[in-house]
Amino acid sequence: MRRRPHLAITLLALVMVGSSLVTTSPRDLAQASDPLADAKAQQLALEHALAQQRDQLSQLKATSAALSDQLSAAEAELASVTAEYDRVAALLVEVQGQVADITARLKDLNAQIASLDTRLAEIAHQIVIQTAELRQREQLLQDHLRAAYERTQTSLLEILLSAKSFDSATSEVGYLLTVSDQDQQLADQISTLRAELQTQQQTLSDGRQALAKARDVAKAEAADLATREAQLADMQKRLAELKVAADQKRAEQEAALNAALQAKGNVEAQIQQNEAAFKAQTALVAKLQAEADARNRAPSAFGFRWPEDQFQVTQEFGPTTFVLEPPYVYNGVYYPHFHTGIDISHGCGTPIHAVGDGTVVASGRPLWPWDSAYGVYLDHGGGYLTVYWHLQARVVVTPGQEVKLGQVIGYEGNTGNTTGCHLHFAVNDRGVWQNPRHYLP
Repeated sequence: MRRRPHLAITLLALVMVGSSLVTTSPRDLAQASDPLADAKAQQLALEHALAQQRDQLSQLKATSAALSDQLSAAEAELASVTAEYDRVAALLVEVQGQVADITARLKDLNAQIASLDTRLAEIAHQIVIQTAELRQREQLLQDHLRAAYERTQTSLLEILLSAKSFDSATSEVGYLLTVSDQDQQLADQISTLRAELQTQQQTLSDGRQALAKARDVAKAEAADLATREAQLADMQKRLAELKVAADQKRAEQEAALNAALQAKGNVEAQIQQNEAAFKAQTALVAKLQAEADARNRAPSAFGFRWPEDQFQVTQEFGPTTFVLEPPYVYNGVYYPHFHTGIDISHGCGTPIHAVGDGTVVASGRPLWPWDSAYGVYLDHGGGYLTVYWHLQARVVVTPGQEVKLGQVIGYEGNTGNTTGCHLHFAVNDRGVWQNPRHYLP
């Protein structure tokens, strides 16, 4: 018993999952796995080969006469190019060695410069520290001398007379003598620090001069390296050009040799063999065409048949790289672009047949507000809906009309978002777009 869902519910389901139908277009025939299409392609290839061989047959005599001179000229040019290639290749190896040597020297020199630069920075830091220490000790000596001078303003006799005891006077005098010894030691330290500081400053000055010279050498080495690298790039370019020229000369020789072999061959026999193959292929095409016509008109296990009698599949069901296709989730996998039907084509105006008994739930246009194509939707009951898209503008069936298996419901066209005449055929099984091949014979 057929189930006829309400048209609004059906169209709502189509809007939710069917947007990928509106941007279909014919694809390269090579995408389809169609024995009939393959046989026709082989037939055309044989016919083209026969035409080429007949042309070659008329040209072989002239080619054979000029072959000897062409070979001699090509060999002479190849010998010249090969010699130049070998010379440039040898120079290239030499320059590559120079570049590697200069690069290694420059690397070592830069490492030395970095090490020297670090050492000079350490020396400069030490100079700062020693200078501060020298200033501190000089200030300390000045303070000691000033204090000693002030103490000497009082005579030793006054110290002895003013002391409470002899022991106390002795301590005062000894302290003065001790301070004098400390000042002498401090003066010696200052002298040593000044000598060390002078040495460090001289070392820093010499190091900076050496660093400047090293940087000049590194700059010269870098310039030399740039020159050698430019020479290397030029030679590599020249070598590539010579290789192309040598390959071209070899290809010319191979072409000439192939032409000689072809001239010696029995071209007439080849043509006869291809003509026989062409006749056999033509018979195979006719046989496959008859089988395809019979198969397409026969119903499948679902009671469906193909919507056209003669056609070629130009786009299969599934993921596609066509950028206008919307995203789609199929079998739990997200596809950026997904083709929810099969595209077939036999030419504008080809009759489109109902794939099975059903009821027209929608026809004409606009069926979707975002597409201007003409289409037909058939409800076959049991939750099965078939869609026929990009039809010609003439309306054949109307909503509510009952149609039978094989009945003409429209004609192949190119309305809507498409680049050529074809039919987009789709099967919706209880709200899910399925591969139509699963429902067709």
